[in-house]
Amino acid sequence: MSADSQKIEQAKAEAEHAFKFLRDSGTLVASLTFFISQRIGDDLVDFRFPAPWSREQGTVVKVSPFAEANGNILNEERLDADTVIHAHTPFLAAWSLAHRPFPILYVAAQRHLLAREIPVHLERERGVLDIIKERLDRRPDLAPPPALLESNGGANFWGKGISKTAEIILLIEESAKIQAIAQQLGGAQPYTPGALDLQWKRTGLLEKSKNYRG
Repeated sequence: MSADSQKIEQAKAEAEHAFKFLRDSGTLVASLTFFISQRIGDDLVDFRFPAPWSREQGTVVKVSPFAEANGNILNEERLDADTVIHAHTPFLAAWSLAHRPFPILYVAAQRHLLAREIPVHLERERGVLDIIKERLDRRPDLAPPPALLESNGGANFWGKGISKTAEIILLIEESAKIQAIAQQLGGAQPYTPGALDLQWKRTGLLEKSKNYRG
């Protein structure tokens, strides 16, 4: 087996693990809408998973040249990402349907991220990559977001590695769920002074946070 084949097999195992823990934790919607793309060397490797009603339950793997992936999110170097995951999760999807960006107000998610909210892609006649580039150009003082909600649907997430990106999906969806529950108590409140610095110190992001506005 070639080195590239080994990496693809390893990525497939990681993708199947991510799909399983997101499915089993209830992070995904019942229809299990979940697709992964990862850059491995000069290739773009796509992983597709079966719908719950499908008789064929195997993972489908497609390998294509990355150079042909025009418009792919991974072409934006400022995101420092090698993985893109498209997923539909119940509570984040509600924000997508409301056409509202999602503010991250839950420390378990925020301690791993410098971005304070997940923006929403409303101009669907424009590609995701164009929207991301425009946002990064317009607001370089804000930390790049880890995801972009798609209006009336799910979200595109990106990061380094399949497992780490999937973990962020779980934590952001968990945040959206808990913040929805908090609405019954008057709504989720902003972080109190010092809370963010404490969280970022725990994950080594405190110094990097000083490069961006809150």
